Amino acid sequence: MSYKICFIEEEFSVSGGMRRIIEMANGLQAKGHEVTILLSLNGVSTKCEWMEVKAKVKRWDERDEYDIAIMNHAPVWPCMESIFARLKVYYWLGFEAAYFRYPTWQDAYKKPYYIIANSDWTADMAKLIYGKRPPVNYGGIDSKLFHPVKVKKEYELLCCCPEDKPEKGWFELKRAADILQLPIVNFATKNLPQEKLAEEYSKAKIFLASPLVEGFYFPTLEAMACGVPVIMTDCGGNRSYAKNNENCLIVPRNAGAFAEAIYLLQIDKELQNKFIKNGVITANQFTWRKCIDGFEKLLIKAYGDTNLSL
Repeated sequence: MSYKICFIEEEFSVSGGMRRIIEMANGLQAKGHEVTILLSLNGVSTKCEWMEVKAKVKRWDERDEYDIAIMNHAPVWPCMESIFARLKVYYWLGFEAAYFRYPTWQDAYKKPYYIIANSDWTADMAKLIYGKRPPVNYGGIDSKLFHPVKVKKEYELLCCCPEDKPEKGWFELKRAADILQLPIVNFATKNLPQEKLAEEYSKAKIFLASPLVEGFYFPTLEAMACGVPVIMTDCGGNRSYAKNNENCLIVPRNAGAFAEAIYLLQIDKELQNKFIKNGVITANQFTWRKCIDGFEKLLIKAYGDTNLSL
């Protein structure tokens, strides 16, 4: 049986969350469902410039009636309330109480939507709100985009941290690099096309990440897929794949701890090789096929009961 499904988004922002939504919309469309991405902000382009969208894309005023409506961002809950759908799903891509002011996330959390979490940590946070742990649907890695590339190791240190967002950790990483007098490259400022990302990751000797809170966090898993040793903080969502001293180093969120870990990894070739090998193995366990198949099963299971919440 096929379903008429819509994802309610604000715009096609360049982010891990939007990558997930586009991959899932495309995948569900390929499985025979009628999928639409509805853009709720006025005046934004319906064309995605950085990823191919195979599902339909419509403006909010072109919305229809749907079997299933899905939101993943607390500020769009008024749109979810005004749309007609038999099943309404709140796909938690993060713990939005950590991001938004109280009324925004509280209003979204009060609604009796069916909850799906994107990581084990996010599910744990949802349990604090609802008293019950929702099912988890992990993200995936596209091995055609993210894989080891044989290039010269030009970068001592690489990261992906928007410098205007302190919660992403650029200042801690820059300070750590300064302590060791090492150059650090931040590709968040480069606006690279998707097909160049594997090459960019592969140029690095070490990939660093210091986000404060994330629902899943793709960059470190992408770096692992490209065969790059990773040092990161515990940001919550990465607990679903990051294993300290097995496929990465997990350190406290301060420059001194990062500097110490960088030095340790630089002088320990055996540890580097261990992280390279185990990182690729880890990344290969997270595929979009698994993600889409699992998500579809959860939707089908929930669809039959219109009174189902969480």
